[in-house]
Amino acid sequence: MGTKQFEVIAHTADIAVEVCGRDLADLLVNAAHALYSVVLSDPPPSGETERIVTIDALDDDALVVDWLNELIYLLDAEHLAFADFDVRRAADGQAVIRCRAHRLGGTGTHRLREVKAATYHMARLRRTPSGYTYRMVFDV
Repeated sequence: MGTKQFEVIAHTADIAVEVCGRDLADLLVNAAHALYSVVLSDPPPSGETERIVTIDALDDDALVVDWLNELIYLLDAEHLAFADFDVRRAADGQAVIRCRAHRLGGTGTHRLREVKAATYHMARLRRTPSGYTYRMVFDV
């Protein structure tokens, strides 16, 4: 797969992203990094706050969108931006991920823009010879 984790792609009104991963767990982590690259001025630093995020979705396509929307909620409601991820389960529409967060504020990392949601528009999980790709759109 190389070193490519994600790529921001052209979209008329919102922000579209194509994320790559060796497996579904890697794709979920890279999707989180893609979200933070769109929202924050710098990657979030590691922090002291830990959360176990559990997602139970209809399928793996919905899993990615639900995961990102949970991260958007935690960013908006609690000002948490996660830097480290330990994916304990990622299969069949379910994920359990231990996340280490930093609360935005005094580190110099700040929000560049608001993202309202990860959407199902253009959402598509594809298997490739090197893993997975997932194209999605963030509603800004």
